[in-house]
Amino acid sequence: MTDEGRGGEYQRRVLALEHSGLLALWQGLRAGVSPPDWPAGSLLEYLVLRAFQLEGAEVTWPYRVYRNGVLLEQIDGVVYFDGVSCLVECKDMTRPVDTLAIVKLKSQILRRPRTTIGALLCTGEVSQAAFTLVEMLPPPDVLLWEGEEIDQALRGRRLLDGMRRKLRYAVEMGFAEQMRLDGSDL
Repeated sequence: MTDEGRGGEYQRRVLALEHSGLLALWQGLRAGVSPPDWPAGSLLEYLVLRAFQLEGAEVTWPYRVYRNGVLLEQIDGVVYFDGVSCLVECKDMTRPVDTLAIVKLKSQILRRPRTTIGALLCTGEVSQAAFTLVEMLPPPDVLLWEGEEIDQALRGRRLLDGMRRKLRYAVEMGFAEQMRLDGSDL
């Protein structure tokens, strides 16, 4: 089966899930026990996109961009809400996410209209070097989500609200620094 065919299968499977099913998958993913029929990394992509969709966002499922037969990009997904277009990058990693993920997402954003932002969501943490790079490469167009924040947002069905809060902070303060959202903020 081709990668595109598998992607369609993953999409069909995740579309059959409601919030409780997503939470069960998320808890397994955080515990390091994901279903064997989901390849590494793909589960988080589809889970996050489905959660955004259940909260009312329009999503584009993972896809690849080719030009003249050459693979240029692999996009983990896109989320559309409130007139915002957001490229999604997901990292299911036990070690902190490094600067390469930020550089990759920033370069993807640069190829799109200026109104496009990015969100990096990871099951673990983002390294201090990656946070510093986000601050050093303006504009503040990459919103960072660590595992604990995702956990709180998924449990409270508040991913979109969290995205709005992070974006508002970036617009008002001019920084896309890590904004830890505790339960009261979500």
